[in-house]
Amino acid sequence: MSKLVKATICCCISAVAIAGADLEERVSALENAAELEAQTSRLALGGYGEFHLTNNDGKTYGDYHRVVLYAGYQFNDWIRLNSEIELEHAKAGKGSSFSLNDALIAGGETNSVSGKSAADGYVLLEQFSVDLQVTETTAIRLGRTLAPLGIVGPRHEPPLFFGVERPNLEKHILPSTWSVDGAGLVGDLSENISYEIYTVAGIDGGDISKKSAIRSGREPSYPGFNSPSITGRADYHGIDGLRIGAGFYQGSTDAGYKDGASGTDEGEVSIMSLDFEAEVGSLTLNGLWAAGSHDGNGDDVDASDFGGYYVTAGYEVWRDGEKAIIPFVRLGEYDSYEASNGANEVESTQFGLHVPLSDQFCLKADVLEENDDQVLSLGFGMMFQ
Repeated sequence: MSKLVKATICCCISAVAIAGADLEERVSALENAAELEAQTSRLALGGYGEFHLTNNDGKTYGDYHRVVLYAGYQFNDWIRLNSEIELEHAKAGKGSSFSLNDALIAGGETNSVSGKSAADGYVLLEQFSVDLQVTETTAIRLGRTLAPLGIVGPRHEPPLFFGVERPNLEKHILPSTWSVDGAGLVGDLSENISYEIYTVAGIDGGDISKKSAIRSGREPSYPGFNSPSITGRADYHGIDGLRIGAGFYQGSTDAGYKDGASGTDEGEVSIMSLDFEAEVGSLTLNGLWAAGSHDGNGDDVDASDFGGYYVTAGYEVWRDGEKAIIPFVRLGEYDSYEASNGANEVESTQFGLHVPLSDQFCLKADVLEENDDQVLSLGFGMMFQ
C-alpha cells in the first residue's frame, strides 16, 4: 500500500474519531443541560419586602421593615419544601443590647430566659416546612410554618393587605406572623372547605406582658416540645367573592427556650379568631374578631383575657389594567390585658390609600389614630415569585 493511501486512511480514521468525540461531548453537554433544566424546574424562588416612612410623635424616620427571601423545592411529585428567611430593619448583628424578642415586639420586655441578643434588626427563619402529599386532598406538613390565625398572618405579603403596617390587632393579639414548629395536616375537607391543623411547640409564659400579651412569649429558636400545643383553622370558599374562616390555638406556657420556660407551671393559653374577606364589585370588605386568655407569667402579670376586632372597607375609585387607586378605612379596638380595666384598651381608626402599580407592587399611605396617638405612614411593598 502506498504511503499516500496509508496517510489518507489515517486521516479518515482520525477525523471519524474526532467527530465521534465531538458528538459524545455534545451529547454529554445536552444531557447535563437537560439535568440542570430538570433540577431548575423543581426550584422556585421568590420573596417580598417593604419600606416604610413614618411620622410619629414629631419624629420622621425610614425603615426597611422586612425583606424576605423564599425558596421552594419539589423533590418529586409528592414531596415539597417551602422556606422563608426574613431580615428585619435592614441590620442584624452586634451593636445593640436588645434581645431577639425585643426586636420581635419592637421594643418590649427582655427575654430573660434565652439571653439571646441582636441588633436593631434580626435574621429569622420564618418558615421551613416539608409537605408530603399523601393523597390528592391531604398533605402531612413537617417543620416550621405559620400559626393559621387571622387574615394577615396566613397572607402577609404587602400587596395583599391595606395599610403600610400590618394591623396592630394582629400584631399584639394573635400575634402575626407567628412561626410555629411541629407537624400537622393540610388539605381540603370538600370542594369548598380547606383546613390546617398542627401539633406545635408551646410558648414561654415568663415573657407574657401587659402591653403585648403573648407576643413576646413566642420562641424563635430551640422551642420546647415537652408540653406541645395545638393550632388550626378552616376556611369556607363556597360563595363567589367571599371567604369565611376560623382559627384557634390551645396550649401550654411552659415550653420556652430549650424547654426552660420561666412562667407559670402548667399554664395555658387559648385563642380563637373569626375572619372574613369579601369582594362585591369595586368594594372590598374584611373583618376580624379575636379573643384569648392566659394564666399570667407568675411574676407581675396576672391571668387575663385579651382580644379585639376590626372591620375594613376599601373602594376602587379608578383602575387601568393592573394599576388602581383604592381608598380604605379601618375601624376597631383591642385590649392586650383586660385585667387592667381599660388601661391597655386601644380604639383604632385608620384612613389610607392602597395603590397597586402591578399585581405584585404597590404604594401605600395611611393615617392611624389610636387613642390620643396619631401616626402618618408612607411606603411601598412588593412580592416576587
